[in-house]
Amino acid sequence: MNNPTSKTDLAAVVSFEGSVEKLRSCLEALKSWVPEIVVVIGEHENSAKDVINKFNMSICINSVTTTSFRWECGLTKINTPWVLLIHSNEIVTGQLRKTIVEKIKKNGNTPCKYRLPSTIIFLKKRLKYSLDWYDSQPSYLAYFPNNVTTIQALEKHPAEFEGELIRYHEDTLSDCASTVIKKAGERADCLAKASANSNIHRLFIFACISSIKIFIQTYFLRKGFKEGFEGIVFSVCDAHAELLGYLRYHELYIREKKKLRDDLSVIKKILVVKLRDIGDNILCTPLINNLKHHLPEASISVLTWSYSKPVFENNPHIDQLFSLTKEAPYTDVKKLIGQLNSFNFDLVMSTHSGGFASNLLSKIKTKYYINNYYCGRNKLYNLFTKESDYYRSSIERDLDCLRSLGLEPTNIKTQLFPRDNETLAAKNYLIAKGVNFNKKKVIVHPTAAVSIREWPFEKFNQLIQKLNQNEDIQPIVICTDSEYLRVKALLDGIPGLIIFHQITVRQMIAIIQQCDLVIDNDSSPSHIATAFGVPTIVLFSQAIREIFRPYDPAKDHHFVFYKDVSCRECGLRYCADRICLDFSPDEVFFQALEMLSLKNH
Repeated sequence: MNNPTSKTDLAAVVSFEGSVEKLRSCLEALKSWVPEIVVVIGEHENSAKDVINKFNMSICINSVTTTSFRWECGLTKINTPWVLLIHSNEIVTGQLRKTIVEKIKKNGNTPCKYRLPSTIIFLKKRLKYSLDWYDSQPSYLAYFPNNVTTIQALEKHPAEFEGELIRYHEDTLSDCASTVIKKAGERADCLAKASANSNIHRLFIFACISSIKIFIQTYFLRKGFKEGFEGIVFSVCDAHAELLGYLRYHELYIREKKKLRDDLSVIKKILVVKLRDIGDNILCTPLINNLKHHLPEASISVLTWSYSKPVFENNPHIDQLFSLTKEAPYTDVKKLIGQLNSFNFDLVMSTHSGGFASNLLSKIKTKYYINNYYCGRNKLYNLFTKESDYYRSSIERDLDCLRSLGLEPTNIKTQLFPRDNETLAAKNYLIAKGVNFNKKKVIVHPTAAVSIREWPFEKFNQLIQKLNQNEDIQPIVICTDSEYLRVKALLDGIPGLIIFHQITVRQMIAIIQQCDLVIDNDSSPSHIATAFGVPTIVLFSQAIREIFRPYDPAKDHHFVFYKDVSCRECGLRYCADRICLDFSPDEVFFQALEMLSLKNH
């Protein structure tokens, strides 16, 4: 068949509506007489892309689902003044095609658009009356001179067309249900753009009123009742899509803050709350690092306990650092709340929502709150992470807060930032204490915050003696000042043993940075070592290895001694047996030699 128009006369922009089979029929009917065809599809509609490629036609990809916006996207790829703007579920009949060609030949140069007549096929029945989805766009024949680029700029002109578009709607009730869900999503997007009321009760009232109006319009005013079964189904579905659209809007844009994820530029000030111990705070550093990576213009503040504050000092990704003592009087807490509120945070992230933390956060004014799903939901938080496996690394669970913003982590390594003067002071301190830098420096930390996590001291004693007897190893014991007398008494008798106890957290960080191996209970030194890539041996008690073990994705050179006993998650603070820590000093010693690449003497 010869083309009735020249190549510069006419093009078509087709908005893909979801059915690949209907798209194929639409393109088959166009290809013989429309020289230039552009099909606009969504980002993930790959099946449609395959069909279009077989027809050797142009593709325009647009994430917006509204038909008019899709047409606008397709128009950017069109060079002809006359354009057919149609849906992929429509077929141009032969008689309509003939009158379109005649209209093009007779028309002047006035920018305009002509609505094309259509007949609807619904549930495989030709309808007598025009029952169309409440938000459906009519199809047009449009004329675009060089100075007009948008559909909105065109005037509607009446025109008498012979023939019609055949618009194929849903074939089955199952298809209807799918369309209702799709239309609900599109309606939710429109409500978000219009900044609809966020109150759920008012929203539901509006939804009911609006859906009832649509049902009355479709079933009575547009004479759906004369179409029998098909008219009832269409009217109910049309109204139901409106009702679900309002509810979907609340779910996506109010409850899950989709609008926030779509425009993160509104986030200027972030507060990360981590009221936990030193090790937990180290495991939180990948979250902070990734926030700064994805939102470099945002100011990031951190709130933690005073004893954990040194973990975050000198971190280039943190702009403000706040701390609070566990024993702080209410006046100090109130003062801190006032200080935090003066910053007018846009977003607050809480990675642990304990009773005190939740109570504190309820008094901090912000637009958005995020917490980890595993912490449980409450009225305070308005943006949630997705439900996921509890038994994952604490790092990954904290990063779920990042993912709730639609962002993916780029680096999940923990980081600490000692100052240059701290590093130099630590080296001088080691030299002054008699540490031999020609030997492998092994840090041993025999204590823990909870005694049940401590490997028995008599085993630590045997291990340290073995390390001390190896001519290539320089063992160094570290502990807090309050634990010094207990450690000294239990390790007494080991000649030349070096014990550090009067050191700050920042000093401990700088010291561990310069060592070759750390042997630790489940406590902070192993996490400090991991941040610097220093090999570690961790003796795990009742804690869950998968959650709290040192984690270095780049080079996982950390060994965990772990007994998978039935009573592991006991939650006890005291235990006489401690069968979960039943490891021999020889096992630990030989593992240390292997990681130091040394032979036993």
